[in-house]
Amino acid sequence: MEISVATPAGRLAGRRHGGVDHFLGIPYAAAPVGSLRLRSPMPAPGWTGIRPADRIGPAAPQHLAGSQTWLNEPIARMEEDCLTLNVWAPAEARDLPALVWFHGGATRNGHGGAAACDGFRLACEHGIVVVTVNYRLGPLGGLAHPDLTDPETGTCANWGMQDKIASLRWLRDSIAAFGGDPGKVTIAGQSSGAANVVLIAQNPDCRGLFRGVIAQSPPLFQPPMFVGLDDAAEYTEAVAAALGTSVAGLRELDGADLVRREAALLRDPDFARQFPRPRTAPTLDGSLVHAWPHDGVMADVPLLIGFTRDEARFWYDLALPDGVELSVLAPPEAGAPFEAALTRLITLHYPFEPAPSPAAILASYNEAMPDACSDAVWLSIYSDLVFRAPILRCATRHARRGAPAFLYDFAWPLAVTGGTPHAACVPFVFGSHRHPHLASKIGADAAEATVTAMMAAWAAFARDGRPSTPTMDWPRFNPELPPGAAKAMRIGRDGMLFGPLHGAIRLASWPAMHQMGGAD
Repeated sequence: MEISVATPAGRLAGRRHGGVDHFLGIPYAAAPVGSLRLRSPMPAPGWTGIRPADRIGPAAPQHLAGSQTWLNEPIARMEEDCLTLNVWAPAEARDLPALVWFHGGATRNGHGGAAACDGFRLACEHGIVVVTVNYRLGPLGGLAHPDLTDPETGTCANWGMQDKIASLRWLRDSIAAFGGDPGKVTIAGQSSGAANVVLIAQNPDCRGLFRGVIAQSPPLFQPPMFVGLDDAAEYTEAVAAALGTSVAGLRELDGADLVRREAALLRDPDFARQFPRPRTAPTLDGSLVHAWPHDGVMADVPLLIGFTRDEARFWYDLALPDGVELSVLAPPEAGAPFEAALTRLITLHYPFEPAPSPAAILASYNEAMPDACSDAVWLSIYSDLVFRAPILRCATRHARRGAPAFLYDFAWPLAVTGGTPHAACVPFVFGSHRHPHLASKIGADAAEATVTAMMAAWAAFARDGRPSTPTMDWPRFNPELPPGAAKAMRIGRDGMLFGPLHGAIRLASWPAMHQMGGAD
């Protein structure tokens, strides 16, 4: 049946189905096109009459390929006018907590309308309002330069992050119309969405927009993976020059064409030698982002944070059940190639001085994994250095300030290919594991009990700031335990069990895990 609500911008017509009100494709900001391209999001214009809200909005322009297709099904519509959100609310909802989801995808892929993050089951079975958000991606969301300074806000970077903040401000003013409580908002995300959630939680200007944080596998990077404004500006200048325009002239290019042409530049050997990876957000601009995520201090709100058991397999060993390989990287060969690759990996991802000796790290992992082959050791080192150790450190720092922190280790093995790669956790949060795009990869029937338990824990956190349920107690993370003795909620084939963190002794190999001192 059709149902309507009155928001500050105007009335919306959604639909009620299965006890849940669906309001889809709602504009939370003006279309970022024309003179608003590569600028801060502006308020969405209001409307008269009743606006239909029964269809998912278009995704941001992007090129979806490789590992990114494991979670994301083919996208039906992509448009530059993409700043919309979707709301699922229990029928007759009033003053309910809300979970706001920011998708992942390296800030270059994904959308809030993907089947994996459909909010229906969470709203229906757990009595919370669920919101998913589209935001600008790739060059449209991240090109940064002083010549792009927005005359209204004075910012010149992080357009996609600004979109996320704009959506939270829209929800602060409008979520009550859908039965949500603006004082009970939890911000959540996976991968780059989680990194943005952490950065938003570290921004004092965003206090009051949320009361809890869920960060699933956030990449807590430093340069050169994330960059400062000078390096981002250098990249933007190079893109503009290659496209035959000025930096300011980038605003005059069609958005979809800009995305396509920038992606082509990254495949050009000469351009790629100078810029082996795009510098398109997040950018340390001193306005929205004041510190690298491993250094910043989050708001003193409850934090639910964790990782997958085998994060690295997303990039090195990801395949479909029929054997089609999605990953483009291969682990280095044993011996000198391995040590050279490890040296490069530490340079890219270890943000502290002095950096550990690659030989010492390799010796520690070989000792901890005496029966493992070289490929398995590489995947463990990559997972630990890039995700697991920084996330453990983040939880420790947060908890040492006295704020509640809850750590998980997601370890559900994929049905055919095995292992638990980056992004495998998302369908378990939303109960979307039976969707045709996901079911055969996960093993939908076997996963139901674990999915049910995980959904209940995430919903409990949104309600109460603690992921315990009537059938499961989830203790707070204990920051006083040494890294090698850390404990977490293990989520896998045996359900959810709290106990020693798998591989903790390996994480203790990284010196930064022992250099945190007291509370920040």
